[in-house]
Amino acid sequence: MAKVYNIGKLPVDLPGRLAANPGVILKPDFFAFQLLPGRRGDYAIVYAGGALAVIPDNARIVEDADESNITGSQIVNGLYFFGGGEAMAAQYATWSPCVYPTEYCAPYLAVYDGTLRVIKIPSGSCANMNLTGVAYDGEYYYAVGGGNYPPFDEYGLIHYTGVVVLNKDLEIAGYGLIDVVDDAGHKLGMYRSGPKRYVDGYIYSLAYDVERKGLLYLVKFSYRPSKSLCQRSPSIKPEYVATAAEDFDGRAIPLLLEDLSVAYWDGRYVKWRDLRVEAPEVPYIRASGGRLYVAYNADGEFVVESPVKYRARGMGFIDWTGAAIVFEGLSAGSRIYYVDLKP
Repeated sequence: MAKVYNIGKLPVDLPGRLAANPGVILKPDFFAFQLLPGRRGDYAIVYAGGALAVIPDNARIVEDADESNITGSQIVNGLYFFGGGEAMAAQYATWSPCVYPTEYCAPYLAVYDGTLRVIKIPSGSCANMNLTGVAYDGEYYYAVGGGNYPPFDEYGLIHYTGVVVLNKDLEIAGYGLIDVVDDAGHKLGMYRSGPKRYVDGYIYSLAYDVERKGLLYLVKFSYRPSKSLCQRSPSIKPEYVATAAEDFDGRAIPLLLEDLSVAYWDGRYVKWRDLRVEAPEVPYIRASGGRLYVAYNADGEFVVESPVKYRARGMGFIDWTGAAIVFEGLSAGSRIYYVDLKP
């Protein structure tokens, strides 16, 4: 049975809808989510005790303008990581010397350990450093971004996958670029590839075949920190491990669990081991306490299908804590609910 708590009201009108990318719940009344205010463009928004702010740099929300986003999230070693890229301020290269003039984008990484800190990453661009997940080897945190084949687009912008490495004090210890072709010759997309796992000297990740859509791979790679900024060629070659799915729908972010099993959406069902959870709309797929969490927004309702059944008018998201945030609406005065979904 879901436990529902009224945590406040939306202080201002928000245009548009929630994006399918991650939201994170740091405390019941302190969370971040991605807003899609128009047909395109994203905003990463933090709600803190009734106040709203756009991160990493506060900005006015405008329809069809891309200011920032949340492309990935993960709880690792008790720390909550999430991040993405900021577009508008990057045209001035305010913190990223590697931003190319036609892209106007710079990445950030947010870390919550009781205090929220936002780390602006002076390397790469949104094409290769937007966070997908974080691996931890006991000494370093490897925040892996997302890039797609081909490695360069028509403007010469890099689309390799980036890595930024943090030490235990959350200081930047290095950077790297992962090739978007693995050792088996698969042309990879790693942009929406979900959490990462560190096992026996390797970082494990999911990637999909950009030419043969629907094929989801498990890959691994090893990496140690390098301080080289603004790299234009990869030093890390992913190794093909296995084909995780042949019916993968890339609109939903897949999930790599601690045991390297994979949960993903095939366009109708979320599949994990022998479990099948129906999801007629693009779902959020999360795991907490060994349980699979599946939810989606459809026809003005927020619907949770696993591990408990829950429906509410409005829109919402689930996160890695086994909870959901539900907005009654996105107009000023709309109630916001924290929902504990742990059975």
